[in-house]
Amino acid sequence: MNEHQDHDYIADRDQALHLEPEMRTMPREVRNVLHPVQMNDQSRFCFRCHPEIACFNACCAHIEIILTPYDMLRLRKRLNLTADEFLYQYATPYTLTKGQLPVPLIRMDPETGKCPFNTPQGCSVYSDRPVACRYYPIGLALMHKEQTTHNETFYYLVKESYCQGHQETQEWSVEEWRTDQGSDGYDLHNAGWMDLILKRRSAGDEVNTSIKLSEFFYMACTNPEEFRRFVFESTFLQRFDIPEETIEQIRNDDEAMLEFAFDWLKSILFGDKKMAVKPKPQTTPPDTP
Repeated sequence: MNEHQDHDYIADRDQALHLEPEMRTMPREVRNVLHPVQMNDQSRFCFRCHPEIACFNACCAHIEIILTPYDMLRLRKRLNLTADEFLYQYATPYTLTKGQLPVPLIRMDPETGKCPFNTPQGCSVYSDRPVACRYYPIGLALMHKEQTTHNETFYYLVKESYCQGHQETQEWSVEEWRTDQGSDGYDLHNAGWMDLILKRRSAGDEVNTSIKLSEFFYMACTNPEEFRRFVFESTFLQRFDIPEETIEQIRNDDEAMLEFAFDWLKSILFGDKKMAVKPKPQTTPPDTP
């Protein structure tokens, strides 16, 4: 270990020691841009991003942006694409290290490393941009509590060296920022998916994610059109007890289809009683003479 490497190691170690316990397990490249204090809805910070700032658009390149199911729904409608078309043109499958569940990433331009929706003027899909972009420079952390029915949420501030937005004087609370950027609405639509991810991470090796189950998870979360065909063109409705009202709702409503898919995935992954299996028909023994 040379002197430069040793300095990096010590700085990284010291920063990790000052982080809240839940943050210490984050990768080094993530920890190194975090302000080491947990934040809540009322925590305040200064930030503003605008075209006149020198680093404008710098945060839109060389990054991994996970697309949530609602992100994809909004972007597909914005671009007038089917799920298959969007996945082919703009997404790359990625398997989460913890939980081994597949999720889509935005496919960055292979030559420039930039987001395909980035332009010199800013984001070309700004009003329908992914929730990760809406949160920046706030990070959202979620933890699943085994003995409770809810997840614990906290926030942290991301301060990358090139970002000059933190030098601006406009002040926000986390709650004000989330409302201004529309993150709160996205969180509501993504709640079922986020709960699935957290539960699978917490379950560890106790839950087996087979290749077939991974394929179903990816289809259900990224392609409501294909999942709809699976529901209505297979024996699905013969095997699960689904209310008629729900059947009619998911027939044409993609948002309702996603919520339905989340409930089904919770049932098959964790045994949640979100979706009842129809009892097998009893056979009547033949009359004896």
